[in-house]
Amino acid sequence: MDLYIYDRATGLQGVADATTSVRWRRKYQEPGEIEIHMPATRENVELMAEGRIIKRLDQDDAAIIEGIEIDENDLTVTGRMLSAVLERAILSKRYTMNMTAEKAMKTVIPEGTRVVPELAAEAVKGIGDTTVDVQATYKNLLTVEERLAKSSGLGYRVEYAPGEMTFVVFQGTDRSVQQSERPVVIFSDEFGNLAAPKYTKTSVDYKNKAYVAGQGEGDDRVVVIVDLTDGEEARELYVDAKDIQQEEGVTAEEYEALLRQRGLEKLAECPKVENFEGDGENVGNFEYLKDWDLGDIVTVQYARLGITMHERVTEVEEVYERGVATFTPTFGSPLPETLNLGDDTE
Repeated sequence: MDLYIYDRATGLQGVADATTSVRWRRKYQEPGEIEIHMPATRENVELMAEGRIIKRLDQDDAAIIEGIEIDENDLTVTGRMLSAVLERAILSKRYTMNMTAEKAMKTVIPEGTRVVPELAAEAVKGIGDTTVDVQATYKNLLTVEERLAKSSGLGYRVEYAPGEMTFVVFQGTDRSVQQSERPVVIFSDEFGNLAAPKYTKTSVDYKNKAYVAGQGEGDDRVVVIVDLTDGEEARELYVDAKDIQQEEGVTAEEYEALLRQRGLEKLAECPKVENFEGDGENVGNFEYLKDWDLGDIVTVQYARLGITMHERVTEVEEVYERGVATFTPTFGSPLPETLNLGDDTE
């Protein structure tokens, strides 16, 4: 696989085509990671410098080099997908937004442009139909994007061209058997295109009811209850949202809508996890990047155990080693890697 290496200031520096191993992990609603191994030559060390951009010709994702390690003859390059640059900025003012999630995600991108001048958001395209009521101040930009994405079902990435970084919002295509508008994609151990399937279901961190506390003190504090129990036993979560203030001209109903949105965002971070992982093999018409991709909804079956799911592809880990390519998709809610149930003041 050829990896094109760009310097943000001077453009294309060369092609890394002598890799011994490439791990390229894409994620739908947060930056994925990369890990690349190659011979530790002077040329490779100079080429794979920290801060440079890695771009492939077969997909829109790009990555940024964040670390290098040299161990005798092996050079290890690590980094994340380019959306990680959003982490460098915070919101420098208060944003109060009542609009579609896509528009909200793009509205705050100029904050990133302040610290990454090449960054800009693509035009609003009408992706998704979720409307959000959001107020955010001095939050990390990447955190804001992740929460908006997870509460609306949208994905995002930052695409790269020399001198340009473009923030893109996208939504996968439904290719499950539940629809009839396009060819279906089915991953199944029975069909032989899902090797080493691993099924996980857990509700250990699941929450379905949030008490969102806004402005005020004591008995005068504004509290909104976001109830998503829908007949289930309640699993409650406290959300300190004192940072959300009722601005002049904002009605009580509009203020409560802002608090409700914060509750929805927090509950989205505490899902009931049900997912599949497995090596997705290119069999028949189901070719990766052609017939299915990150963000698509597909049908997944563990036929031997009688389990069928219609879930989104939320992660894809690509591994290229010794001429062999392995693709491991994750279907459904990914397992949380970190969980912070404390007061959110970042």
